[in-house]
Amino acid sequence: MSESPFHFSPRPNRAAEVAWNAWGPEPFERAQREDKPILLGISAVWCHWCHVMDETSYSDADVIRLINERFVPVRVDNDQRPDVNARYNMGGWPTTAFLTPAGEVLAGMTYVPPDQMREVLEQVSSYYRDNRQQIEQKIAEIVANRQRAEAGAADEREGLTGQIFLDALHATEDAYDPVFGGFGNEPKFPPCDAIDLLLHAYLRDGDRDALHMARKTLDQMCGGGTYDHEWGGFYRYSTKRDWSIPHYEKMLEDNAGLLRNLLKLYRISSDAAHRRSIASTLGYIDAWLSDGTTGAFYGSQDADEEFYALPAAERRRRAAPYVDRTVYTSWNAMAISAYLEASWTLEEPRLQERALRALDFLWDNLRMDGPGMYRFLGPEGPRVAGLLGDQAYTATALIDAYEAAGRPRDLDRARLLAAFMVDHLGDERGSFFDTPRGHESLGRLSSRQKPVKENAVAAEVFRRLARLTHDASYEEIAHRALLPFAGVIEAQGYFAAGYAVAVDRLLNPGADVKIVAPADGSGIGPLRAAALTLLVPNRVVRVLSASDSLPLESESLPPDPAPAAYVCYGTICSSPVTSPADLTETVDRTRHTYEATRHAEPLAGPRAGGMAGD
Repeated sequence: MSESPFHFSPRPNRAAEVAWNAWGPEPFERAQREDKPILLGISAVWCHWCHVMDETSYSDADVIRLINERFVPVRVDNDQRPDVNARYNMGGWPTTAFLTPAGEVLAGMTYVPPDQMREVLEQVSSYYRDNRQQIEQKIAEIVANRQRAEAGAADEREGLTGQIFLDALHATEDAYDPVFGGFGNEPKFPPCDAIDLLLHAYLRDGDRDALHMARKTLDQMCGGGTYDHEWGGFYRYSTKRDWSIPHYEKMLEDNAGLLRNLLKLYRISSDAAHRRSIASTLGYIDAWLSDGTTGAFYGSQDADEEFYALPAAERRRRAAPYVDRTVYTSWNAMAISAYLEASWTLEEPRLQERALRALDFLWDNLRMDGPGMYRFLGPEGPRVAGLLGDQAYTATALIDAYEAAGRPRDLDRARLLAAFMVDHLGDERGSFFDTPRGHESLGRLSSRQKPVKENAVAAEVFRRLARLTHDASYEEIAHRALLPFAGVIEAQGYFAAGYAVAVDRLLNPGADVKIVAPADGSGIGPLRAAALTLLVPNRVVRVLSASDSLPLESESLPPDPAPAAYVCYGTICSSPVTSPADLTETVDRTRHTYEATRHAEPLAGPRAGGMAGD
């Protein structure tokens, strides 16, 4: 018997007795042919309640019988198909959705216990059989409303202004939990974008209230139950407001994001405790979520509340929770960016070598025939081509690698992915769709979506390319990607923090550090390290060779002295800096001169009556 393509709970269960189909045209055709509704189960390898549903509802004999007799069951892995999840998720995992044969939703929920599941299956099958006219009428209304919404004008308000960042900062402050850190009540998820916004506000305007909120949140997470104090690494989320009781799955995506938060905080705080948390997180990823042969990163490790409660010595005597060894492109790119940042923050070159190895693996093994990237690498090869998140995060990692290591091919590759995004994902009205032209159109996949977060990441790619290449067309693309979401803070609050930071960086060009290197490239390491670690909200770092006259002439830079750094804000540039120790002072002086010429007012800063900072 061949191995099942589906991942079920690692504990005893009968879920495989459900006649699951993979997402694809065949089950939709069968549903049409047999005139049956579709049961869509969206799960994840790491998902605790997905495992529980496998062990309970999908192991109930009556449930198995009802599903196999009256439905066409389809099982989808959320991590492999974020495009399907984005259109059908019913509020969490597992998602239990009932669809028409055309893929429209009849009903949906998350975890359903066995007794209720039996009732739901009976009700949905009976309703589908006896109310066909009402269903068709309702579906027609839903489709028409969706088409009108897609054709409607984007909410651009008054364009991209500094108020967007200010509104997002205030929304983050309002959601902040002053007792335990984090935002909102339980459950509390890793607030990576919100923390990044707060640290950005501190670096931009010296907002110590923002720094206090970011630091307290990370300190509470690292000191509480959400962090694995035996093996290192962050769990998925906390079920309690005080971060004491986690859901124990560990995700590469979350650990990469929180690692970057900690690295930025450590550059501000120089706190040894922050460095220890960084080292421990890196150690966990190296030990459990890394492929020693290829250099790639694995996706996740399962939840197991009994196992993770054990001390490290006892864990070693037991079978560890399952590790999903699938290589997901966007998550790998996030980890690569985090490792690159760790390499120059901690002054550990091995981390850069590790990151570049993984980056080259992605490019060699997950690239499409053209320049685009696939979603994941499975046993049968790369799968699901051209999703926006995979292109945007990989391009981000390539630009990070170019700035940190100076490999020209990384910038060239980032530009190729940028061109792919424009050609295959771009909308002439602005912003990017999540799926490429020609993507499969089963069910709701026929409607392409424009996710705010991934458009913000893509806009950052184009903004940075504009700064690195002096190609103004890239900046225009970044502006158009962000503009349709100008009113998003009102609806999403601090959940749109990443978007607000992208807008602020576009509106307020930061330090452009140009390093002129000797012809042999020697001696630039200290200046590059000083430039990368600048405590500024926004910067790009470029290295130009003294032997390459054309770029120097275009930048109006002399070949001597070399190595030397020049700091520019807008059109205001400094004299050459040859000592890394002098770079920070030069950046501050140039920035103040530039802001004085703009008559700029700070966008951020505490409101009246705000909390006291550290």
